[in-house]
Amino acid sequence: MNGRYENGALPEKVRLLYEAVLAMVTDGWDINRMKVSDITAQAGIGKGTAYEYFSSKEEIIANAVLYDVEMRLAHVLEITKGEGDFAGKFVQILTYMEEVFAKRQAFCLLVRIGTGSYEVSESMRRECEKRQQALGCHLADRIVESLMCQGVSEGTIGETNPYLQKLAFVAQMTAFAGYLVDLEKGEKMAVSREEAKRFVYEALVKSLN
Repeated sequence: MNGRYENGALPEKVRLLYEAVLAMVTDGWDINRMKVSDITAQAGIGKGTAYEYFSSKEEIIANAVLYDVEMRLAHVLEITKGEGDFAGKFVQILTYMEEVFAKRQAFCLLVRIGTGSYEVSESMRRECEKRQQALGCHLADRIVESLMCQGVSEGTIGETNPYLQKLAFVAQMTAFAGYLVDLEKGEKMAVSREEAKRFVYEALVKSLN
């Protein structure tokens, strides 16, 4: 089994494992110190059950993070389909990122691991990188398409190759995520959150015009 879906559905026991990992991360657990027995105890299932779906602790955690990321991306997609103009929706997405970071949700782990601000074992890093290759790409593409189509129709941005639109969007989201990571580390910032949001928005528009 791949530890995720069977016939298009997520097995209940797998969902319980994922939710257990996410709750532990939110509660401040260090994923390096988690054991399979800790996760299954939190999930309320037997330790042996976890190994029916996964081969290691790292695989459970990496898949749980992917599960969380897909939920966050689904919410962002809904933002792009809601009320508001291009600028307003982009800022809404940045604000949602702030909320996710403030709640210490598992999505943030991937950002922290990627920026080197959260040290993990080599086996955990490899598992996360392997899972990242399938990181909700279909959702990310739909988010970019939805947002950029509105930007073009409003005349805020020019018509650009969809791949370049995605590159520009991801670059600015990554930049803002890096800013949030620095805030988390307690670094004294030279710009406010609102200034950072305005900067990445203006950088996005400029890169697409």
